[in-house]
Amino acid sequence: MIIAKIDIAAYLSLRKAKGYMSVIETEHLRDNLFDLSSEYREKALRLKFHLAAQEMESINQGMSAVCSAGVCLMTGRHDCPQYIAIDAEKLESCLSELSASLKDIMGHQLAVES
Repeated sequence: MIIAKIDIAAYLSLRKAKGYMSVIETEHLRDNLFDLSSEYREKALRLKFHLAAQEMESINQGMSAVCSAGVCLMTGRHDCPQYIAIDAEKLESCLSELSASLKDIMGHQLAVES
């Protein structure tokens, strides 16, 4: 999820600077986000047995933000088939939710280590 956050933030910075992104860049990030979501679904049951309920809820919220970002990246094709102008505000909202979830997860980890 940390790598997804970094990738979304980099994509969003470029999107804001240019005003659009290429289809290839967008599809690559979208596919990576959906791959992460698929991997999470496969391993969620095992995680549930090893994590506290609050930690699991934080991970679920983070993964929800990852999925929402992936869906957001499916929109934006208008006039030009080579470029996409996704909604930067929606993607930024997903990034904020993911960041909050990661912060919460790290807070739980630090509390356990103390």
